[in-house]
Parts: sequence; structure tokens; C-alpha cells
Amino acid sequence: MKEHNYLIGYGSLMEEESRTRTTPNAKVAFPISVSGLMRGWFARTDVAGLTTTFLGCVRREEPGCNYRMNAVIYRTTKEELAATDKRELNYKREQVPVEAINDYVSVLPKNAKVWVYLNKFTTEEPMEKAFPTKEFPIVQSYVDICINGCLEMEARYPEAKKKQFAKDFLTTTYHWSSFWVNDRVYPRRPFIFRPNAYDIDALIKEYLPAIVRGDSSSHSTEIGDCLAQGFNF
Repeated sequence: MKEHNYLIGYGSLMEEESRTRTTPNAKVAFPISVSGLMRGWFARTDVAGLTTTFLGCVRREEPGCNYRMNAVIYRTTKEELAATDKRELNYKREQVPVEAINDYVSVLPKNAKVWVYLNKFTTEEPMEKAFPTKEFPIVQSYVDICINGCLEMEARYPEAKKKQFAKDFLTTTYHWSSFWVNDRVYPRRPFIFRPNAYDIDALIKEYLPAIVRGDSSSHSTEIGDCLAQGFNF
């Protein structure tokens, strides 16, 4: 039986332009929801001089908890997976059971092998050490890529629009932080390089009001808390 590989994108891979830099054939992606995974701001790279906190993901399957996140999924080949492994060098690719996926548009075949890039933490290097800080902030340009990918899903799939896919991204992402830098090329005229910048800003203002006010801490909620939603102010 032919193997069908699919990859889950939960950050920059949600956006078509970003995704196709590594996987040119992945123009088409589909909206999904995945249970048992937690997305949050706790990923950094080993690239010298790149002092940014990116989105990461870990398995969270504690009894009684309801961790889930929305994402996109797309078909990929073994060769394309190898190329993406190089791109996502600081993550570990692991398989996700198909049963954990709520497939909005019924695209997955029964024999699909689904992969996701996860972060690994240890007692010596816990997740808390990777939260956003003044030295390693969240950057607006990366947030723009992620939310733009969500808006692409809403524009292409009525079901994603109905489920407020962009809002779902904001509310199922943990450890938002006021350590946030606006690195847009033209911050006062962002639409020049990001045509939907005002739509992105409106979503942030509506669903991350504490961040906009600048009165949130980076990780005031303990990582062990069992939360169904992603606001960790």
C-alpha cells in the first residue's frame, strides 16, 4: 500500500508563501484541529544572532485536560520531509495519530502518516527557560506570517471561517507575552508589505487585550495548569 505522508503546520508553515519555500508543491493545505498538543511561545534556535522566541509545540495529554490547537495539514513526500527537517532543525518530528485530528474537510486517507514538529525539554533545560524575554521577544513579522496563514484558511474554506480559525489560533496558543517587538518594515504604514496588517492588528487587539495594554507578564500561569484555552497572562 502506498504511503501517504502529511505534515501539520501550526506556526509559519500555516502560511502558503512561507510553507512553499521548503515544499513548493504544498500550495494547498487544509484546516484541522488537533487534540493532545499544546502550542506556545517557547521555541528558540541555535542560529547565532537570531534572538527571537518562536512558536513551539509539545504533547499534553494529562487526564481531565483538554489541550488542543488548530493548524493546517498538507501532503508531503519523504524528500520534502527531509528538506523540512533541515528547516526545523531545532525541533523533533514525531508522528501524530489520525484519531487525534478533527479534519474539517475530510482530506485524510485512512492510511495517512501524519507528522508534527515538537520541542523537547528536560529538567536541566525546562520550558520556562524558553519563554519570551526582553532579550528573546516575540516579533511582529513572525506573528503576521502565522495569522496571515489563518486568514488564508478562512478565505478558502467556509468551515474554517465559520469556526473563526484566526481567533482559534490566538486563543489556543499559550504564553503570549508583552515582550513583543514590532519589527515590520514600515510600522506606521504596514499595509505596504503586509496588505492585511490592519485585519491582523484588529484580531490582536480584540483577543489579546492585555498584550496591547502592555500589562501582561510573559508566563504568570504555571506550566502544569490544566487550561482549555491558551491565554497565559
